[in-house]
This record gives sequence, structure tokens and C-alpha cells, in this order.
Amino acid sequence: MIRSQPRRARPGLAVAYAGLCVIMVAVGWMSVSVLVGPVQAVGPSPSPLATASSHPTSPAVASLSVAVTAATPSATETPVPLDSLVAGETPLASPTKVPFSIDLYVPGTFVSQMNREYCMAGAVQNMLNIIGPKVDLTVATQQKIGDTLVSLTTYQDSYDGGFGPNGWALTMPKLGGGQYKLVIDSTFNAAMNDAALALAKTARPVGLLSWWGAHSWVMTGFKADSDPLLFPDTFKLKGAFIVDPFYPRLSNIWGQTLGPDTYRDMTAMAHNYIGWKRPEGHYPDRDGKWLLVIPVDG
Repeated sequence: MIRSQPRRARPGLAVAYAGLCVIMVAVGWMSVSVLVGPVQAVGPSPSPLATASSHPTSPAVASLSVAVTAATPSATETPVPLDSLVAGETPLASPTKVPFSIDLYVPGTFVSQMNREYCMAGAVQNMLNIIGPKVDLTVATQQKIGDTLVSLTTYQDSYDGGFGPNGWALTMPKLGGGQYKLVIDSTFNAAMNDAALALAKTARPVGLLSWWGAHSWVMTGFKADSDPLLFPDTFKLKGAFIVDPFYPRLSNIWGQTLGPDTYRDMTAMAHNYIGWKRPEGHYPDRDGKWLLVIPVDG
């Protein structure tokens, strides 16, 4: 019996079989990946910046998430406020104290009081001349100012009649000088500071009741160690510029008066600007206090 020879494997069939095996292995691996999830690499966890969100987000939210994550400090870092990360934001520089001076006086505006009793009318006329827009040095105008003062002064304002501090404040807007108010302070320093602040803020002169309230001065400026508007609680006055309508007269008590726009240091101011004390009677809300008529906004 003749035995048949064994058949030799065809090359094409072997190649096809090997390819089928590769395909089956690949399909099996993909199935495992889908069921189990991606294989995590062994090693340290990724940094926060590299960690993606597990939920879909909009590009804007994603950007914010990255920015906040990037700003998160480590345990040894000092936290940084998020508002400091705003682009283009520059910290404001603190103001520096430098000597400050202001003087509103305008040459050619001074007028002396028409007689010894018309100091307040003379003070009002000087204030109106400085404020402008016109300058009036006539006695007739001062007389009209005096009439207005009398009409606006109550008995409570002046037991003697005539001119009173509150009448002064009411006269200023009546004659075009802007709004003013009467201020009563318990100390000399408080009164001077109030005067400086009001003058710097409004650029209008201040009225001071000097000589125990018997006389009227006009404060047109001052010198200080700093700008009161920048340092309202810590500025220190050095002195004030004063217009005295009694000039060029001689006072039996206070001596020779000084010319307009004379600078007086704080010692000279304290010598003349004294707490209220009037011989005609007791003023419960004023006695021993400092009165001033200051400009206000509006």
C-alpha cells in the first residue's frame, strides 16, 4: 500500500491565521479598556494644574478654574487675595505730609469799618470783596450791610441788639456770599481747625468772633504742616492770615491794629481769639466757647 506524502502548509494560509490572532488580541484589549477604564500610571499624583475636571465645563469656567487653582498656595505660602490678581490693578500711594499754605486775600479789597461799632459790617464787606465778583469799598454799601445784619439778628443772638454772630451767618447768603453757618466750639484748637478745614474746602473766608466776642475778624488763609483735606484728623496749624476791619485804629485794650492780610502765629491767635464772654448777660450755649462763621457747600 502506497502511503500518501504529508501536505505542506500553504504560506498564505499561515499569514492569514497570524493576522486573525492579532485582530482578536486587539479587540480583547479594547474591551478590557472600556470595562475597566484607563490604566493609571504608577507614581506620584499629577499636579493641580495638570488635573482636568471630571465634568464638562464651558471655556470661561475652565479658565477660571485654572486661574484659581494656579493661585492656590502651598502649606508654606501666604494666601494672596483673589482681588489682587486683577490685571492692571495698581496699589494707591499714601499721601505724604508736606507744608501747606493758602491765602485768599486779594490786594485792593480791604475796607476799614466806618466807625467803632461797625466791625461786623466791615468784616462782611471785606469777605464779600474777597469772594467777588466785584469790589465795593463805599461807606454806603457798608451801611446797607449793617442794616441787613440788624434785620437778621434776634434777641437771643445779641441781647444788646445790633449785630449778632448768627445774623452774620444769615447775612452772607443774603448778599451773595454763599451759604454760611455759625459754629460754636469748646476749645481754641477745635475752632481753628474747623476754620481751616472750611476755608480749604470752599475757598471762601471765615469769620472769627475775637476779643471775647466783642470784635469781628476775617480769616483769609493759614499755614499748616500738611493739607487739611488730606489729613483732616492730624494736620497742625502754624498760624493764620487775618484781615482786621478795625485797622488802622488803636485799641485801648489790644493796642495798635495790624494791616490787612497780616500773618499771625498760633500764639498771637490765641491771645486775640478768646472764648465768648459778654458783659450784657449770660449766654448758656456760648459762654467760654469759641464762635466762628464758616462757609459751607450749597
